[in-house]
Amino acid sequence: MDKSPLMTLTLEDFLESERHKLTGTLTPVTPETFAKWKKDRLDKKAGEVEAQKAKDATGKAMFESGDWKDSEDEDSDAEDDDDDGRWNLEAMRRETERLRELKEQERLAKLHGDPLPAVDNVNGSIDSGGGGSSESGGSESNGEGASGES
Repeated sequence: MDKSPLMTLTLEDFLESERHKLTGTLTPVTPETFAKWKKDRLDKKAGEVEAQKAKDATGKAMFESGDWKDSEDEDSDAEDDDDDGRWNLEAMRRETERLRELKEQERLAKLHGDPLPAVDNVNGSIDSGGGGSSESGGSESNGEGASGES
């Protein structure tokens, strides 16, 4: 008798009884509301996946994605690197030597009480300030010598 069709509950009857138990304001499911819900759900899942990828980003994953190439290209534009991406050690040595020479010139100028040497920012050369003093017989210490007298 338990197996009789009159004693079994159909799926439709079960769903109808469960629907009556729901309370509150309910939105009827129509093709439009379902499409909107589905789109929102997919967008939310895609956002969660992207957030998880960003959280779990490892060096290997970043290397494989190729995003590091863009940031490297921006950095190399501002620096004096070779086109192949290697460091230009010779240029770095020249710049370091130029800065050392400038500091030594400044140190000697302060030690002897002479004016500080002027630096040409375009090509980085150091003007010691004594270029005009030899022509004026050494009477002027600032290098303006004969140009100031006309």
